[in-house]
Amino acid sequence: MGSLKNFLQSRNEENVLEKSILHMKKVLECVVEFERGFTIYVQEKKPDLAFEIFKRVDILEHEADIIRRDLHAQISKSELTPQLREDLTHLVKRIDRIANTTDGAARRLTGLNPKHIQSLGDDILRSMEKLVQHSVTATKMLFNLIKSLGEIEDKELFTITEKIQKIEHSCDVLHSNIYDLLNKIPEISFNHFVAIQISNLVDLLETISDKVEDVTDYIEVLKTAKR
Repeated sequence: MGSLKNFLQSRNEENVLEKSILHMKKVLECVVEFERGFTIYVQEKKPDLAFEIFKRVDILEHEADIIRRDLHAQISKSELTPQLREDLTHLVKRIDRIANTTDGAARRLTGLNPKHIQSLGDDILRSMEKLVQHSVTATKMLFNLIKSLGEIEDKELFTITEKIQKIEHSCDVLHSNIYDLLNKIPEISFNHFVAIQISNLVDLLETISDKVEDVTDYIEVLKTAKR
């Protein structure tokens, strides 16, 4: 049996597992709050209110960082095997990247003129919104997976991983479609540097689901690995 699987089933380090769940919960809060702000930005066209929510996203990401650092310190002091300490440390880092990417998207959007974003048109904005919604769905699935890691069977794990992979693929398709639509805009009202920032924003929105998939793939490897 894999070392991670043995650890989760034995619960020899209960506090490490509990804090890992707490960290994942904070990451989920970060993604959900970003979706709330993005929806207000796109649907209600209230960028100032959205920017206030994005400040909250930044706070949540910082709180996740604090939990991550505490968790790393706790892992390093635990009586786990060196290999398991390394596995858990990498797992926590991968989870934290979800929040980092989400906060990066919020910062990028905050730095852009709302008029430039709105000028992209409803089709592009709706597709961007769908990217965010898919990322929230995938992150919620990952959170439930983290909570049940000690009890979940490999078959169920593979099923969840496959679902998240399908969501990520949908995000890949949306990402490509957005660029197709961007390329068809006949004339833009902003300079090339703004266009680059908008492109970066689109990439960051798609990368959130990428980071979720990275975590589930890593869990799949760790939980089924024989060491």
